[in-house]
Amino acid sequence: MGDKYVATVRFHMEGVEAELYGRIMEGKKEAGLSVPDYIKQILKEYFENKDQEDSRNEWLEQFGEEIARVVEQAIRNCISGGNLNAMGTGTVLIADAAAAGLPEQSEEIPEGALDFLNGME
Repeated sequence: MGDKYVATVRFHMEGVEAELYGRIMEGKKEAGLSVPDYIKQILKEYFENKDQEDSRNEWLEQFGEEIARVVEQAIRNCISGGNLNAMGTGTVLIADAAAAGLPEQSEEIPEGALDFLNGME
């Protein structure tokens, strides 16, 4: 055999394994493949999908981190009294503090605010 490897799979002929074995037998007939080739095809498709899923999850994680960074910076700007630029469009968000029931603007950062924000990292 040289550079080939052998994997043996055994099935119980009752319960879930019997059903799985039956599905493999049906699938191999439909695909026109031998059992080993059909199982290799199933494994190949599984791992290709798994790799795509891992890549998608990595992208979503990076996207989430970027969103968290932008939101954190926006909150820091609001807390420090800086103007907040909405999505880089040049539109500055200004709140009517009295109408919103907000306290007067202050140069001081509320106690514990930065500790809270630093805990988000």
